[in-house]
Amino acid sequence: MKIGSHILVVDDNDSFRDLLRDVLTERGFKISEAVNGEDALQMMEKGFFDMAIVDLEMPRLNGLEFTKRVKSRSPRFPIVMVTAYASFYQPSEILAAGVDAFLQKPIPMDKLVRVVEQI
Repeated sequence: MKIGSHILVVDDNDSFRDLLRDVLTERGFKISEAVNGEDALQMMEKGFFDMAIVDLEMPRLNGLEFTKRVKSRSPRFPIVMVTAYASFYQPSEILAAGVDAFLQKPIPMDKLVRVVEQI
């Protein structure tokens, strides 16, 4: 992603969203936030985003279902999936949803920034 790109951060953990917002804003990205996949889909209907960073485990609509819905409409929309619960899912299931990258929490912020910049 280019500097100035608009990233939607979707995570039910306030602290993690705050951390991502601070780190990515400092790097020159514009950040919007949603607390679950359902809210994120509503935001995407109203505005334009260049990519999303999405938590896997969230209430109301998890990251896998969010990704499937977004990719069915916009197959090239970049999505980075993050989770602390990777052991509860098969990697093939996560990749089959169409994510562009998958990172396990805790994530070194320099690694996350590299992934975002490379997409």
